[in-house]
Amino acid sequence: MRPSSFFLSLGWFAAALVVPILGRAEADTLRVGFFPNLTHAPALAARQLEREGQDCHQAALPAGVKLEWRSFNAGPSAMEALLAGAIDVAYVGASPALNAHVRTKGAEIRVLAPVAQGGNALIVRKNSGLKTPKDFIGRNVGTPQLGNTQDIDARTWLREGGLNVHLGGGDARVVPAQNADLLLLFSRGEIDAVWTVEPWVTRLTSEFGGVVVHENKESLITVLVTSRAALEKRRPAVEAFVRSHYALCARLRADQAWQEKLVRTGLGAELRSQPPKAELIGPALARVAFAGPEDLESRRVRLSGLFARALKDAQDSRLLKGEAPMGPLLESLVDDPKK
Repeated sequence: MRPSSFFLSLGWFAAALVVPILGRAEADTLRVGFFPNLTHAPALAARQLEREGQDCHQAALPAGVKLEWRSFNAGPSAMEALLAGAIDVAYVGASPALNAHVRTKGAEIRVLAPVAQGGNALIVRKNSGLKTPKDFIGRNVGTPQLGNTQDIDARTWLREGGLNVHLGGGDARVVPAQNADLLLLFSRGEIDAVWTVEPWVTRLTSEFGGVVVHENKESLITVLVTSRAALEKRRPAVEAFVRSHYALCARLRADQAWQEKLVRTGLGAELRSQPPKAELIGPALARVAFAGPEDLESRRVRLSGLFARALKDAQDSRLLKGEAPMGPLLESLVDDPKK
């Protein structure tokens, strides 16, 4: 055999060995997406416990499976990562999950568990006179990302108040930007209001002179989702993570002070900044209603109604076209063993 042929053969043999090893390494890692928001408190708490050297979810996973976290700014980018196979599970809002569900014609996105409702609000500057949708004619309203839950809520509120709002502008202009940029734009007066989520609501009111003029407490703000592909490949690991998530939530509900400490410290670490002031975390978390124990069928019915409303809002906002059945979206809900 000529040397070149030998090395080509050797290269092929090495590649043949590497591919299974890489595939096995991927299969042995459960990748979970989340945002540095208080509405993702269970993820923030779990991450902080890991920083403190305490095992939170790892022991609950099948032997040999490692947990890996991925941080995102908002839902649409997290859904792109989920559909691309870059993550396996994600804490995300209802609107991005629905968008991905419809885009894939109901074939790919699966909701595993509800996480939280509320926690999002519309903030304006004190004494601005902005209170009702009609007051926002000719104004700019910031949201975290085009098509995310707060973006849809803002457009729905303005539209239901009689305003014509569309992607090109309309009676009021909705301006998507990252949360950190929204703080800067608000402080400079370059936008008139922000519709966002905790902890940014509390930061805008406590640090930047904002006041809350509207809250959507019924908004399904966070759910835990996966993809059909990830579920087929890693079902035992995915379901084990969800049950461990439920167990952590029960511990957090039972000890509010512990929850506030973990979330406050974890938030500072995720944002690479000083943790929010301790006296602000309690009120911020109080705006969020975290899911408690619930019969599986009752949960399915309740979520069907909330997703149906979210789907209509997204369609009426002209940010979502098409339909998809709700059944497949909720067929993989994992029961809470502590209900």
